[in-house]
Amino acid sequence: SRLKEPSLKCVDLVVVELCNVVRVCTDKMARYPRLRDETERIIATHIREREQKCKEQLITLIDCEL
Repeated sequence: SRLKEPSLKCVDLVVVELCNVVRVCTDKMARYPRLRDETERIIATHIREREQKCKEQLITLIDCEL
């Protein structure tokens, strides 16, 4: 339990940072707003899906270690 919360918080922080990086990168596509929005949506969706998988794997790993 002492490892789970900080580990999951770390995953959350990484996801926030990745989304910020995506936003900065897609801002350079300002001339193509629809392309920018769709690109950002696709990447954000992928990040969110992987976030869930990562958290599940992390919990499994911690449970196995303890």
